[in-house]
Amino acid sequence: MGYFGAASAFDQRVAEHFKLSPTDMRCLDLLARLGPMTAGQLAEETAMSTGAVTFLLDRLEEAGVVKRRRDTEDRRRVWVELTPAATKRLHRAQEPIKEEMRDLAQRFKAEELAVVRDFMREAKEIFQRQISGETRHSASEHCGEDPPGGPVS
Repeated sequence: MGYFGAASAFDQRVAEHFKLSPTDMRCLDLLARLGPMTAGQLAEETAMSTGAVTFLLDRLEEAGVVKRRRDTEDRRRVWVELTPAATKRLHRAQEPIKEEMRDLAQRFKAEELAVVRDFMREAKEIFQRQISGETRHSASEHCGEDPPGGPVS
């Protein structure tokens, strides 16, 4: 099992601990990292339809891990946020891995970690381009030109 497989298995284990799906956990993670979001923003961040997000939020609210509140200025807008209990549970579930990762990071020089950070940032951008259907070479492929470096065989 490689890095991504291990990370995915860890995410699955945390989801099972919470008795939620990986998609549910992905939404909780977004809310934990980015703070309260509108249902529309959550749909955009997860590439889910607004109907699917509504269904997901119904489940998460019933599970007691999120709450919805109407925007005080625009009553049509609904904000979604983690409950304090869910925030504590997420923190407890993720603390052991955060601690081990901090210990691991301390074994490396700042310059070495900067290389890893840059690599991971660029790898993330590659994934995002692939998800959106865009690639570095998509513009030249559509124009009938060879990609930089010549034709791909």
